[in-house]
Amino acid sequence: MFKRPALDLWKVESDYHVGIPTFCKDLDLTLGSGIALGLITELCGPSGSGKTQFCLQLSVSVQIPGALGGLEGRVAYLDSKYGFSTKRLREMGRACIEHCSKLTRARSKKSEGIFAGFTEESILDNVLFAQVQTTSHIFEAIAELQSKLFQREKIRLIIIDSLSFLIRNTITSAYERVQCAYEILTLLHKLTHRFACAVVITNDVMASVSNADTAGEETLIVPALGSSHSHKINQRIVLDRMESSDDPLHDGLYVASIEKSLFAPRVSIPFRIQREGIRSGRVPAHNRGKCLLPASSSQSNFITRKSTSDSPQGSLEGGKRDQNVTVVTA
Repeated sequence: MFKRPALDLWKVESDYHVGIPTFCKDLDLTLGSGIALGLITELCGPSGSGKTQFCLQLSVSVQIPGALGGLEGRVAYLDSKYGFSTKRLREMGRACIEHCSKLTRARSKKSEGIFAGFTEESILDNVLFAQVQTTSHIFEAIAELQSKLFQREKIRLIIIDSLSFLIRNTITSAYERVQCAYEILTLLHKLTHRFACAVVITNDVMASVSNADTAGEETLIVPALGSSHSHKINQRIVLDRMESSDDPLHDGLYVASIEKSLFAPRVSIPFRIQREGIRSGRVPAHNRGKCLLPASSSQSNFITRKSTSDSPQGSLEGGKRDQNVTVVTA
């Protein structure tokens, strides 16, 4: 024990400091270089908040050629709720290739060799897909991935969409849910550290009722799988739609709130989901004063509602967000 100083660990981590870009510039800059390797990142949010869209975007971004500063890696994609779309993946891939081509021409580089192995077909071919319906399928998939990685398969990203959906719908005991999630994440941690890959899992949200020290009940929207689960992930990014507005420039905005990170502060960053994929979002100048508040002024970026007669209950996806968030803009 105690034979390895922190300096050695830092040198190893420095070798794979390149991250996977999300194509939301502000989020990538805040995280340092996008989704970091060697860590488990959780994308959390209600239905329709963009979790699967982020997973598909990362599946494309991780394949960007090394000549352009990318990882040129492959993806292992485990889908538990039939949200994977090859058509959408191909659409994002086509947009990524066009974007990289423009960058290459702008830098006066020759593109023939760079894009020889980066095509719409190769992007689909480099996503190893599996449909998982039980937790046993996940354990089998992890064992097979470990074998592939030992055989020097260049898998740089592992996605489970959605881990919470699978565990909550196949395991009834709360204790067994915690134990199963712990075992899965422990195995994934070993893969990330040994093979310098990134793991991205998606998590849903659920309603939690609390009446402690209050006159009435209070309903909080919190991540599923409980608080013990949050100790096993390295990063948590909460996704949600921003409240609709009469301003057309404001409509269609989503927000990514960094709730937990080893490197980034707690801030919320706007983004858009476009035909090309995930892209940066901008809050109109006359609305920024409502969003630019200190991070400490917001206790939580989740929806919070009181269950009183003066405050009617809304749906999980339809409730209004707390606007006390910090927005990073370029």
